Amino acid sequence: MMDLFSELFDMFEGMDMFSPQTVVQKDNRVCPVCGHTWSDFLRSGKFGCGECYKTFRAGAEQVIKQTQSNSVHAGKIPSKSSADIKAKRRLEELRKQLKDAVNKEDYESAAKLHAEIKAMEGKGIK
Repeated sequence: MMDLFSELFDMFEGMDMFSPQTVVQKDNRVCPVCGHTWSDFLRSGKFGCGECYKTFRAGAEQVIKQTQSNSVHAGKIPSKSSADIKAKRRLEELRKQLKDAVNKEDYESAAKLHAEIKAMEGKGIK
């Protein structure tokens, strides 16, 4: 996990995408756990520990937005619990769609979405 961005940095080596002018500077911050700095991250493309993600969050989010077309970084789903997590994500999406359908007064779509949500909840998915 520590080398999360290293392949991305290798791909864009020589480009100004990760230059100090482009990426939010956090030079004055130091990770309280490992002592890693933002400059260390820019140089290596790696964080020193898990706490670095909290310490340098704003800059890391900007790097992710610059390198990925999707601005939301969801991560991977653990294989052992993937079905449960996928079902919960699906249920969240259905609830959002239901709210949107009701707001648009599209009651036919809302009824279908409501039925699908109730079916999933009936299977124990919360």
